[in-house]
Amino acid sequence: MNSRGLGGRIKKKYISDLIRKEQVGFICLQETKCEQISKEGCYQIWGSNEIDWIENGAFNNSGRLVTMWKKNCFEMTRYINGNKFSIIEGLWKIGTSIEITIVNIYIVLVT
Repeated sequence: MNSRGLGGRIKKKYISDLIRKEQVGFICLQETKCEQISKEGCYQIWGSNEIDWIENGAFNNSGRLVTMWKKNCFEMTRYINGNKFSIIEGLWKIGTSIEITIVNIYIVLVT
């Protein structure tokens, strides 16, 4: 999800409401435009402290990537932060546990 900035209350509330309504277990956010996202900020967005996350820094004037998940849904074993991407490997714990790889990519479309 391209959040186009998490600085405003309205955007944070929209994402938080979406997480609760859809019962999300894992979310990838692009272009958060936050200098840094705090532990309290992640808990506030998710509505719980039973989560974990990784961040990947800002790119020029664009925002950072934030990948968040519920601890009871996913257990990270390894991650790689590259230039405009994060790769997260781990165990999806819902149903039959399986190893998965998630890639959070920031793509710039030029028109």
